[in-house]
Amino acid sequence: MATTGVGEQESRHVLSGPPLTEAEVAGAELPLASYLIQKLAAHGDRVLQVVLGQEWRADWMLRQAAAELSALRKTVPGLREGDTVAVCIGRSALFAPALLAALCSGAVCAVVNAALPHESLHRVLHELKPVAVLCQPQFEKSASDAKPTDCPLQVLGSAESVADAQQLLMRSAQGLKADNTAPAVAMLSSGTTGHPKTIRIPRRTLAVTMRLLARSDAIFGGDDTVLFTTGFFWVSGTLFTLWSIDTGMKFVVTPEFSPQTLLEHIEMSKPTVMFMPPNQWVSLARHCPEDRLRSALQQVRVCMTGGAALKAEAHAWIEARTGRPLTQWYGQTEAFPLCMVVSRQAPAPHGSVGRVSAGTQAKVLDLETGKCLGPGVDGELCFKGWAFSEKYTDKEGWVHTGDVGHYDADGNFYVVDRVKELVKYRGVHVSPSELEAWLLGHPQVSEAVVVGLPHDEDQEHPAAFVVLAQGATVTPDELKQLVKEKACGSEEKLLHGGVFLVESIPRVATGKVSRGQLRRALLERVTGRA
Repeated sequence: MATTGVGEQESRHVLSGPPLTEAEVAGAELPLASYLIQKLAAHGDRVLQVVLGQEWRADWMLRQAAAELSALRKTVPGLREGDTVAVCIGRSALFAPALLAALCSGAVCAVVNAALPHESLHRVLHELKPVAVLCQPQFEKSASDAKPTDCPLQVLGSAESVADAQQLLMRSAQGLKADNTAPAVAMLSSGTTGHPKTIRIPRRTLAVTMRLLARSDAIFGGDDTVLFTTGFFWVSGTLFTLWSIDTGMKFVVTPEFSPQTLLEHIEMSKPTVMFMPPNQWVSLARHCPEDRLRSALQQVRVCMTGGAALKAEAHAWIEARTGRPLTQWYGQTEAFPLCMVVSRQAPAPHGSVGRVSAGTQAKVLDLETGKCLGPGVDGELCFKGWAFSEKYTDKEGWVHTGDVGHYDADGNFYVVDRVKELVKYRGVHVSPSELEAWLLGHPQVSEAVVVGLPHDEDQEHPAAFVVLAQGATVTPDELKQLVKEKACGSEEKLLHGGVFLVESIPRVATGKVSRGQLRRALLERVTGRA
């Protein structure tokens, strides 16, 4: 859909999602903390979360949030709106009370993976400069060792209960003075090629997102049970927690991922909705007996994935193996949902992340010239709209995502790769995810990651790190030949840098592949230098 203000020639290549409704615009100014407490109180003793097999009810969350808020104010007597409180968390029902306590105090809730290595946790906690660190009991020592010396530590779950929990929370929430442009939560970016950065998300972004997800034609909501496989330190962990509090839907958090363990939890919890990153969908589909998997998933209405590009071939294979349709969602920590199938409309094509979200505009820019591109041409994906803080936009309000992709004639978007993850062979950009999808198509390959090996003449050579399935017999040369056959004569897509068999793929705190670490390992293997 054409827009104005970007030049007549380019305006026809700018796509717009449907407008926000009046109620959604008004929702941008929703007093977030007060609203959440009212919704939570209305759910009574309804089970809202099942974490590692244990059920947690709304009334417990309310009481625990009040206890944590009371303890926080004693821990930090001078706590002010806008102060940062770090919540070191993994998979724990204590996250929701900690988040609510921080929101009701006016503090920014910085969500940190408690299982980070000491050096990383130390760096993150010192960069955040929190006035207090809240942590799960099992991480008390590691958080204490990593936090700034003068920063107090509060162990979640140890606070004494308080009388009139709802009144305490509401009085605090209603006393907040800052408007909804103030940050509510802080998340760490993926940091797949370097140190993660801190992204502060305004209250209004959370408020409008909740309104979008609560639309009457939303694909799921209050009557559903959503199974989630990653930690709360993913931005989706915060989103699903708020969504659960808002709608009353049950939110099931599983243990650390393994195909067999997850299959057992699916059979036990009987979810109607599932959300997992693409690599976990591939692993589940590949390593579980198809009959048992299909039986376990038969009541699942909505399967979702996000966090990485999923090619059409792999998308179709997962659906064929599981017998369930799979929906891709796309967003960023800076912006939350950008393209997603919110309503019960026709499904997006395989490999697509759907159309532009409500209240959002999109365009694709040429990687070299910055020219606005039309359908079917890959470039950098850029978005503009309600979800974005000015801190992360250019002077015209556009967020440059750093993701490469395109849209088709129907306005469906496709994410190809990260700009900084593309391999450049003799001036031609090569998509690692395309080569990874070919490798993953081999039945004996469990994981595959492609990175670029620097080369004096050719710029970079694609090289693959591969984890094989147990008992696999395929060789690196056979995998190189597989890619050569798939490349159909495209010289730049051959694995000139080699295939390296490894026992595991290194990952960053959010669970995404650490490509920076793999590149360093590749240099050490091939050249003997770091």
